[in-house]
Amino acid sequence: MPQSNTRSSRSCNSCSSTGTYACASNLERNSSILNVREKRSLPSEMIVMRHSERVDDVFNGWTKKAIKDGVYSPYDLNMPPSLPIKRPIENYSLDTPITVNGQVLAKMIGRGLFVLKKVPDVIYCSPSLRCLQTAHAVKTLSQSKAKLRVEPALFENPHLYRAMPTLATKEERAQFEVDERYQPLIRLKDLFAKEERIKSYNSRLKDVLLRIAATTEPSPDTTKPLTVLVVGHASTVDLAVGVLNPKQRQTTTDDLHRIGDRIPYCSTVLFRRQSSYWEPIPDALPPVTYRNFTNRVLHEFVYRTNE
Repeated sequence: MPQSNTRSSRSCNSCSSTGTYACASNLERNSSILNVREKRSLPSEMIVMRHSERVDDVFNGWTKKAIKDGVYSPYDLNMPPSLPIKRPIENYSLDTPITVNGQVLAKMIGRGLFVLKKVPDVIYCSPSLRCLQTAHAVKTLSQSKAKLRVEPALFENPHLYRAMPTLATKEERAQFEVDERYQPLIRLKDLFAKEERIKSYNSRLKDVLLRIAATTEPSPDTTKPLTVLVVGHASTVDLAVGVLNPKQRQTTTDDLHRIGDRIPYCSTVLFRRQSSYWEPIPDALPPVTYRNFTNRVLHEFVYRTNE
């Protein structure tokens, strides 16, 4: 779905209080973690991926067409048989779920991570429902023990919205095994409090990704690479390559036009930590391919330079 579309909303919700990545609330709250002898490591690998197929991209106007006598009635087998959260359906117009095929695709990514021994030790995701669903599907099929750290700083550029969308509450997102003790870098309502231009969007994503990369985590087995998974939007993947690449580059407004075509659903890029930078490993994770679709990123776009 083109990211240049404008969206609107009539209501909003608040996120949890903010904090730094190094604050105590972001560490496991038990004596073994706080013990100075505990082994901690920086992430060795970071996988940044886009969410899976969204319902509104496949079924235009679905929130109106799928209601019969006030009850959600899917009219296509690729639509969710039931809605993941009990809330007014109009709230889904700005916070869409993923399709049935989207669930399958996300699970394929999770299975692939398990087979490749890239099981995420830590998982961050944007607060969008489609990102929560994608991250949880990957977590489940990869057999990761990590709880989801919901980070509003990973939310896509807010100029796509006329107002803040209504997102899942703590109670509604409990089914996705969210770590509610985690304190995010920012609150979503603060993100929407003022206009954010493309330069600020670049800076925000750079800040959150570098903070994630610099956060030490409990690591009982120091011989195993510590792997962090970040589930966001198409622009998240593009900005990650621009930020973590040795030759950093910016993402422009023109770059965001139809970025979803260049970074398809469930696109992944794996970065490996080197001494002073993160190296993207383009072929570390095999793509998912079937007729007329691949989740492989458009290489010449993602690995472009500002020159």
